Amino acid sequence: MSLNSLDRTPQLPIRIVEAIRREIGEGRLKPGDRLPGEQMLADTFKVSRNVVREAIARLRSDGVVQSRQGIGAFVVRNTPLPILRVEPDAANNRAAFTHVFELRTMLEVRAASLAALRGTEAQHAAISEALMKMRGIEKWADKGVDADLEFHRAVALATGNDYVARVVGFVSEHMRDSILETRRRPNANLKDIVDITITEHEAIHDAIVARDAALARATMELHIINAAQRVGVSLQTGL
Repeated sequence: MSLNSLDRTPQLPIRIVEAIRREIGEGRLKPGDRLPGEQMLADTFKVSRNVVREAIARLRSDGVVQSRQGIGAFVVRNTPLPILRVEPDAANNRAAFTHVFELRTMLEVRAASLAALRGTEAQHAAISEALMKMRGIEKWADKGVDADLEFHRAVALATGNDYVARVVGFVSEHMRDSILETRRRPNANLKDIVDITITEHEAIHDAIVARDAALARATMELHIINAAQRVGVSLQTGL
């Protein structure tokens, strides 16, 4: 495998994805081949294993590789599946960023109400656990975003609808870079953002575990509208 190390940039996972796709497109990696292990890829690209995991997650979402527990990731096709894509620089494209938040509003507001109505006790417990992780993180910028997205995935899973869970997971995964980049801007008051965000998630959590579908819907809508406003996007209510 002739992968070369990469210079450090904010879009390292994307560049790793492109490098692996190039290996596949030029025939050095073929369907059925196993990708090098996480540590080998991390050493090759001179990045952390977390960056490698994110790159492999993106390849999985494109249908290019498939992970087998305890074995590794394998190439399953040499071209990406035609799928919905959120561009990595969406935060710098106001129209695209607005459209992503509109999609979240349409999908996740309904998901919250379904989670209240359909969620099992175990699924509600997973939402509670994700909220506890959000509360327990001191330096919130990176790990807090992961916990935030985990919360939203847990709500989606509690709908009992696998397709909802997949789409919410996809959007969450592709929003991570944009959210992190926005929160790292010099004028961002992280402490206030964290406090408000946790309060909003607590309201969503309490409504869902109380099985109050109308309140779950309202609190999720308010949270997404407020989250959009915090990054300069104005959404219409009642979408």
